[in-house]
This record gives sequence, structure tokens and C-alpha cells, in this order.
Amino acid sequence: MKTHPLLLVAALTLAACLEDLPSPTVVDDFRILAVRSEPPEVGPGTTVQLDALVVDPEGRSATFSWYACIVVDQGQGFFGGGSETSTSGGDGTPLSNDPYGGSCERRFAAGERFAQSLGNGPSASLTIPADLFADDVALKLAYSLPEDLTIPAEVKAGFLGIAGVNYTVSLVIDVDGRRIEAQKRVNVSTPSLLPDNAANLNPVDLALHVTDKDNADAAPTTGPAPADGRCFLANSLTFEAGHRYALTPVNIANPQPKYVVLLAGTTTDAAFELQTVDETSFYSFFATRGSLKKPISKSPGQPANDWSFAADDSGPADLWVVVRDGRGGATWCHETITIVGSVVGSGGTP
Repeated sequence: MKTHPLLLVAALTLAACLEDLPSPTVVDDFRILAVRSEPPEVGPGTTVQLDALVVDPEGRSATFSWYACIVVDQGQGFFGGGSETSTSGGDGTPLSNDPYGGSCERRFAAGERFAQSLGNGPSASLTIPADLFADDVALKLAYSLPEDLTIPAEVKAGFLGIAGVNYTVSLVIDVDGRRIEAQKRVNVSTPSLLPDNAANLNPVDLALHVTDKDNADAAPTTGPAPADGRCFLANSLTFEAGHRYALTPVNIANPQPKYVVLLAGTTTDAAFELQTVDETSFYSFFATRGSLKKPISKSPGQPANDWSFAADDSGPADLWVVVRDGRGGATWCHETITIVGSVVGSGGTP
């Protein structure tokens, strides 16, 4: 079968465009890599602390603005807490039926209920209104329910005790004439009807074992978490140009915690169903030098990643790793290394 010339040109053009797309793992400009809430899941009236992993190779000054509000929930977060597994913060997709385009800043400027300004520092705090669930307004807003809908008390208790309402935090940063925005969802719920469905916590004991690729199978499963927010377990490894290294997360819970989510029912007799799911840990990798094999790895699965350097690469390099649990929990670590000229006969595979 012959290929139409126009189709061939289109295919070649698309391939060229894909090759030109920047890798999400490369940090060569100002980036918001993650936003964290401590704790990630709370009840009404609770204050949470907010901070962000903001990186800039050029070290430029920036202006921070924090906002919070309630917007229509999307994706897994609709029924099971925040689903935050993206590789980096950025401009979100505006909601077609939202006059504010999903913006907490615009909601605050318009005087919308629940919208707050949280200040202008590199970190912030958010106090969830104590009366958030005093009526059904927050629930209807979060789940895009009709204003005149009557919600039975038992249904409301199920929603708020299991799925909760996601309070959206928006971080807006002005830098070098540009505006960059990232969003974070803080899950707000009442005590669960299910005794085993405890409130979520941020991941702890983040650590990575690093070795040359040929010795990746020797990675341990546990180890003491490094101090000062660093990533690597203690070792004397030298990073060499032209070599590839294995980065293996350790301290992964086995078995993973379980929690209950609320799903849409499959029959007319049951509008909603409960499903128990296993926790999943998502690792996002970012670096200023070298090449990372994949932007995200996960566990259960294959959490390890490869970090390789070209033969002519040398000098300092930074690595950031962000781990998210898929329902709002997040933390991160940072490591600075020096790449030296390749040593003939040393371990590692180019």
C-alpha cells in the first residue's frame, strides 16, 4: 500500500516536533516542582502549613502569592482524595464551566465564599473554616451539584467521611516578567465512618540508594533517611562522565497501606460503592545535568530510575526527587553532586 505524500510529510513533521519538546526532567529554567501541605488531610477548623519546592538555575528574585478556595473537583480526587501525580506544577487546565477558570486568585478578588489570600512569603499557612460543613454549600461547589439539591444526611456523612472536600491552594509566582502558577489540594473530611480509613499523612523516610548500573541488583530495601533533606544513602561513589547510575528508592512500605474510596455505583440500586485500594508511591525526578530514563516511577512496580551522563559532561549537578502518594501526600529531597572525567576501567555502563 502506498503512503500519501502529505501523510508522510505530516508524520515527519510530527516526529521532528516531538524531538524538539523539552524533557520534563531537565531543570534549565524557573520551576515549581511541588507544593506540600503539612498535614495533607485535615478536618474543619485545622491549620495546615504550606511550602513549595521552587528551583531556579539562575537564582532570580521572585514574588510569591498564596491563595486558597474551593473549585470543582476532577479526576480521582472526585471520590478518593487528591490525585497528585504530575511531574511538576504549572498552569492548570481551565474548567469550561468555571467563570474563574479554576483560579483561586480571581475567586478571592471577586469576594467568593471560601476564597482566601494566604500571604506573600515562600511559605504560608491555611486555616480551614470551622463552619465549612455547616451547610451543603462547600459540598455542592466541590462536586458541582445543583444548588437546589437536597442531600440526605446519611449521604452527606458518607461523602464527607470518606471522600471529603478538596480545598485548593494556589501558589502564584511572578519572576522575570512571567507568572507561574501551581496548585495543591488539601483534603478536608470529617471523622470517617470506617475505623480503618485514617487521615492521610505525608510520606516519610525518603531515601535513595545510588550505584553504577551494573550493581543495581545489590540495592537494599531499607536505610536511614539522610539528614538536611538530602536524597542518597551514605556512600563514597564517584560520578563519572560517560556512565549510567541506578537510583533506587528505599523504605517503601511493604505491604502498602490500604484506604477506602467512594466510587460511582454500577447499578441503579446503589448510587455509590466503596472500594479498598492499595497506596501507590509516585517518584518524580528532576536534574540540571545528565539524562534521566523516565520522569516518573512508581511502587508497587519499578520505582528505580537511571541517571546517565554524556562522555563530555562534567561539573556540578543537582537532583531533586519528589514522592507523592496519589491522595495528597508529598515530600521531596535534593542532592548536589560533581561529575568528573571518566576513569578508564571503572565500573558503570555508558
